Amino acid sequence: MEIARLYLWRLLPGGKRARFYSVNAMRARHPAWFKEDLEQLFELLATGAIRPRIAERISFKEVADAHRRLEAGGLEGKLVLCPDLSSRRSQRAA
Repeated sequence: MEIARLYLWRLLPGGKRARFYSVNAMRARHPAWFKEDLEQLFELLATGAIRPRIAERISFKEVADAHRRLEAGGLEGKLVLCPDLSSRRSQRAA
């Protein structure tokens, strides 16, 4: 359904356009292009030109709960997996 919606955006007024971008496919087929895209993305992040919406940072221990939350929907942003988060949380608590 989402893919069909993206195709329909091309038909709607207002100049909306959508392009498909597969990270895995781009990295495999065009590694130099992928590297350029990634560099531009990190530059935009560093300068604050884009600001991803993060609902919460989670540890590996919380992954199962995160999947349930994603399936339920309603999140305002992304869940970000932070491998060392549980060790940082325990250090702050000490």
